[in-house]
Amino acid sequence: MSERKVEANALTPKTQDERQSWISLAFVQAGICVCVPSFLEGALLAEAMPFRQAIAAGIVGNVIVVILMSILGFIGSDLGRASCTLAESTFGTKGARYIISAVYAINLIGWFGINNEECGMAFSNFMDSAFGIPIPYQFSSIGWGIIMLVTAVFGMSAIEKLNYISVPLLVIVMFAGTVMATKTYGFSSLNNEVEQTMSFAAGVGLAFDFYAVGVITAADVTRFQKSRKDTVKSTLVGVLPMAVVNLTLGAMLAKMSGDYNISSVLITVGLPLMGVLSLVLSTWTTNVSNAYCAGLNLVMTFNTPDNRRREVTLICGIIGIALGVVGVLGRIQDVLDLLAYLVCPVGGVMLADYFIIGKGKPENWHSVKGWNPAGVISWVISVFFCYLLKIDYMGILFSAILYLILERFIPSQSRPENKDKSDAEGLGKEEGDILK
Repeated sequence: MSERKVEANALTPKTQDERQSWISLAFVQAGICVCVPSFLEGALLAEAMPFRQAIAAGIVGNVIVVILMSILGFIGSDLGRASCTLAESTFGTKGARYIISAVYAINLIGWFGINNEECGMAFSNFMDSAFGIPIPYQFSSIGWGIIMLVTAVFGMSAIEKLNYISVPLLVIVMFAGTVMATKTYGFSSLNNEVEQTMSFAAGVGLAFDFYAVGVITAADVTRFQKSRKDTVKSTLVGVLPMAVVNLTLGAMLAKMSGDYNISSVLITVGLPLMGVLSLVLSTWTTNVSNAYCAGLNLVMTFNTPDNRRREVTLICGIIGIALGVVGVLGRIQDVLDLLAYLVCPVGGVMLADYFIIGKGKPENWHSVKGWNPAGVISWVISVFFCYLLKIDYMGILFSAILYLILERFIPSQSRPENKDKSDAEGLGKEEGDILK
């Protein structure tokens, strides 16, 4: 793999010359949404509440996703930096390295495992039903996980090309599957009574949780955007339509067939080959992004040389494959809740720091040496209360308010008036390194 074709450097800020069109990045964001768990989201909601209420809760959750993803994405497009390096202002260089980048990586690797297990199950179901060849899903997960990792190693350009193929294909297959399921089962099953085991608010939270990691780490993609306007366009066009379509089709297929395993449903309605192909491709696009972004974060956590992103990405993927093999999907709702409790408070603190303390101006952002106590303390307290009160996306608001209160008593070193001091310290360090 040549350096020319493989994205080597991980955390170097993207210059304007390296920025890309919003349309190409909309495909990347759509590819992240078009995945097996997106359909699983609709299935889980439809299982827990009446159909219309499930769709409404999912849509509200997805709208919240788009709004927050756009706002947090502005920071990435403003500065051209990955989400873990942006945290150097809010949490300090040590806080960003030892806490935030590790939290991001844990979330992304966890999602890699969830997707990989579902992909393995879909492929094994297909081989058994179509050819009578029983393959343990663990073997399928390992094989496809390795293929996904190879793409992630190449970086963003490879991710874009893959999404141009997989996104339209999966949408076509899911629409076809829904039409065939309608002919087989009819619409009447959509109105079947169901014992409500989840409130509307909890349904909104579940819908958000499926995308929580992507929301908080939005800058990993939007750092390639040319402007805030492009960030809004790509997020709105790439995320919302795909998220709502996937949610609705997943809920309809599950309601009609009574089967909440989407791969089995597609096989049952007569789309075994196209169904498994699309599901594998959709998982591929999403997991490539998961491995890629996890690699960015672990490069920072372990202070790995910037040009070692490829090797670190491979390690992230291997851990994710192992999670899929041991059955992380069986505890998906518990896993989603845990990941949301950890990651959502990060976004709230960063929003308050950049847009209120820093007035939303790129020139006010600066890396803070060491620890930034206001940010770290706010995150720790917010995680505790998110877990205690069982709040997920509301943790963003809670942590933002808490940070603004604490910051009055523990002034943040990220304040604009401290920028010149930080720059001087950074310059002095660089000069000292040169003299050595």
